[in-house]
Amino acid sequence: MHRQTSIAIRLLSVCLSAMFLFTLTSPALAQMEKQSGKLSPKESLAQGRFLGFKEAVELALQNHPAVQEGNANLKASEARTGQTRSLYYPQVYTNADTTAGAGRPNPRFLVGGALLQQNQSIFAAGVIANQRIYDFGVTSNLVESSQLAERAQGQDVNARRALVILNVQRTYLNSLKRRKLVQIAEETVRERGLIAGQIEALYRQQLKSKLDWNLVRVELVNAESFLVRSRNDLKSSYADINRAMGVVGQDDYVLEDIAIDVKPTRPLDSLISDSLSHPELQRLKEQTASAEAKLRATKQQYFPTISAIASGGTFEPFDARQNQQTGGWWTAGALVSMPLFTGFLIENQIHEARAQKNVSDAATLNVEQALTQQVTNSYLDTITFVQQIKLAEEQVKTAEEALQLAKQRYKLGLGTVVEVTQSEVAVTAAQTRLAEAQYDYKIAEVTLAYSAGERSQLEIDSTLH
Repeated sequence: MHRQTSIAIRLLSVCLSAMFLFTLTSPALAQMEKQSGKLSPKESLAQGRFLGFKEAVELALQNHPAVQEGNANLKASEARTGQTRSLYYPQVYTNADTTAGAGRPNPRFLVGGALLQQNQSIFAAGVIANQRIYDFGVTSNLVESSQLAERAQGQDVNARRALVILNVQRTYLNSLKRRKLVQIAEETVRERGLIAGQIEALYRQQLKSKLDWNLVRVELVNAESFLVRSRNDLKSSYADINRAMGVVGQDDYVLEDIAIDVKPTRPLDSLISDSLSHPELQRLKEQTASAEAKLRATKQQYFPTISAIASGGTFEPFDARQNQQTGGWWTAGALVSMPLFTGFLIENQIHEARAQKNVSDAATLNVEQALTQQVTNSYLDTITFVQQIKLAEEQVKTAEEALQLAKQRYKLGLGTVVEVTQSEVAVTAAQTRLAEAQYDYKIAEVTLAYSAGERSQLEIDSTLH
């Protein structure tokens, strides 16, 4: 008789549990969330304006201070090339002098004359032109150095743009990862809140112990704590996007989903070879060539410089009593200038130019090694994350099956609530690892593309899912 009574009580408990599982459906849960002031996952993530991936990149290229700085430096470099090229053209100046007293003007230069002469007022004006004819390659090498420096600055702009694009891609993908973690956390809170409500109702009917209720409440609080932390991380990632774009924007965005597809990776040797075309490395190579041209120009300063000089003007005294010839005049001549001793100026200029070339050589080698290391690390990261994605997908599937089994066992009175909570924790952990592995793979993918000097953009899935 006692055995039959125990079986009847167990069957009644199972029936009541099933009734509560049936009655506490999604509408009831939504009402509970509404009363508690919580938003559903879609409502909580649908705040802020929409920011597409390509739009974020375009805004960064337009507004980021690093790109603007590079463009300004490029314009300055172009102007320096024009300044150096000016040595090919005549240098024309004009001057006008007037004197009163014993001084006499020299139309070509300035007021001169120290001999005691009769006081009078004189006006002289003229033009002088100086044309460099030959300097044994000093000017041509200086112009070449400036042109190479200009090309290096152009590569610097490309390198800045590539780095800005990379930062936008990485922060955008990181925000998508954070958003996915928020979705997982919200779903976890919803599921644990549902179970907590069910067990609380059973506890009120004295069908479950208070220990079961306390255990599920502890896990619910842990899930809510994880949700709060995930939402804060998502807010922080939006600020990172603003910084990557170089703008002062709002704190919330609706981001465009990116398809997480695993693509075959090219051989490592091919990627390392492609990294030699990276704009940062090309910039340093152009700087090295510019330093070499400047070194040649500096050494050739020991040779003479041949120039032509021509001037002309007018001379007019203001004293009609003086019997002097007035009117226009002209003169022409040639000038050969060769440094004999410059206080070791040229020698130190040569030392400086040679040191600058050595600096460029070392910097080029350093960047080349750094790119090789970055390509290798990113390549290995992509392989690692591909394997982790496969393992995480299996873990999610296994954990979800274990959770369903634990729930069924608990409903039938064959298991404890500890099994259910542990299974829920395992599902959340597996889903979190899968999301992190997927987006970390995408981050490694864009980092690999940047390191290898590729200009390809991510293919965006325009369908939000």
